[in-house]
Amino acid sequence: NLRMADEAPPRPANVEEDNDGRNLVERERRQGDVISPTRAVLTLSKSMFNAGCFSLPYAWKLGGLWMSFIMSFVICGFNWYGNHILVKSSQHLARKSERSALDYGHFAKKVCDYSDIRFLRNNSKAIMYVVNVTILVYQLGMCAVAILFISDNLAFLLPDVSTDRHSEMIAMASIVLVFIIATNMFTEMRVISFFALISSVFFILGAVVIMQFCVRQPSHHAELPFVTDFTGVVTMIGMAMYAFEGQTMILPVENKLETPEDFLAPFGVLPTTMVVCGAFMTAIGFYGYTAFGDAVMPTITTNVPSNGLYSTVSVFLMIQALLGHSIALYVVFDMFFNGFRRKFTNRFPNCSKFVVDKGFRLFWVLVTYLMAVLIPQLEIMIPLIGVTSGTLCALIYPPIFEMITFWTDWKSMLSHRERMIKISINCFVICIGTFCIVAGVYTNAVAIIGAFTKPA
Repeated sequence: NLRMADEAPPRPANVEEDNDGRNLVERERRQGDVISPTRAVLTLSKSMFNAGCFSLPYAWKLGGLWMSFIMSFVICGFNWYGNHILVKSSQHLARKSERSALDYGHFAKKVCDYSDIRFLRNNSKAIMYVVNVTILVYQLGMCAVAILFISDNLAFLLPDVSTDRHSEMIAMASIVLVFIIATNMFTEMRVISFFALISSVFFILGAVVIMQFCVRQPSHHAELPFVTDFTGVVTMIGMAMYAFEGQTMILPVENKLETPEDFLAPFGVLPTTMVVCGAFMTAIGFYGYTAFGDAVMPTITTNVPSNGLYSTVSVFLMIQALLGHSIALYVVFDMFFNGFRRKFTNRFPNCSKFVVDKGFRLFWVLVTYLMAVLIPQLEIMIPLIGVTSGTLCALIYPPIFEMITFWTDWKSMLSHRERMIKISINCFVICIGTFCIVAGVYTNAVAIIGAFTKPA
């Protein structure tokens, strides 16, 4: 017996045990370009921490202090639920189709392929294209806004190169373009997660400088309204939904996680990320609004002095936006590159793989650059795309896809009452998502009309 024990093979590292030492379940471990749960949290958090967060104090002014405080947690909860059921459905279909992972578009296709509804099966590719276009427009818009953000801050720091603001912005964007191209040439999630780490450090530094200034101001909470009016609350909801910009990064990060089970675990990647992001966004909204009251500006950074220590805030936020561009555009590369490479190399078999890879990346970077310099008033038009596409990806698509994915399983595994509860919750989330889209369209349409009709 001792001899047999000595010759027994070592227990695999990916097998969990109970207190008696018996094997419970073998944990799936992906190989290759994978990241740890810690790096996954950093990458996902960075995708949600962007310039939109600094508009939250102004959003709270529109909605009222305590109504905005409550709605901040509600919005975070709905985003968490949508992301949770999205990953749960994706993992289920990946196992069912014997795939290691699915991006958002192929996930939508698999939902339809395995559906009992003939119309969905016959139009699965069309539905995949609709989802892909939704995500593509959203990501390109976010990247173009990042270029605008960096260009505006760079123009503030450097001497004037032109009396015309648009010409100056183009000059700054052209300078920035060189660095953006360089950061987008990397292909592995390991590198992208490292960029996310560095970007998060600079974002946190900038946010800490802003936050400590807000906290040190006299609080105006006693004189601020509990709630404003319906229009103000609707506007606040639309702006808060736009601040959660990381919906499209959920599946790319999950697909590269070394242990997929850790994504949805009680203290896993998604819950941790949502708690951190929800707490930060609530804090910056609350302290920013109570510090400046009705004097709070559309972006809290303009309420902070621009001299001394506070002058570094622009530099910190520029660096995080620069690295954030490559993180956002990674979604586009992840979704479209394999299909593009297959079709391109079939037509041009002698073309170098290196040229195909880098050329594809360069093309999409240049698209975001041209969007930034050619589309007038882009900075106020993109939130309209963000709040619609982002809400579709977070609150509309996931509950619809979950109901289609698990419809047959629910019939056999759940009682009628349990099934109706799940369906009711998902329908309620879809209604909330529809309301957020309507609110966002209304808010941004008013801003766009006002901007284009304003006298020069």
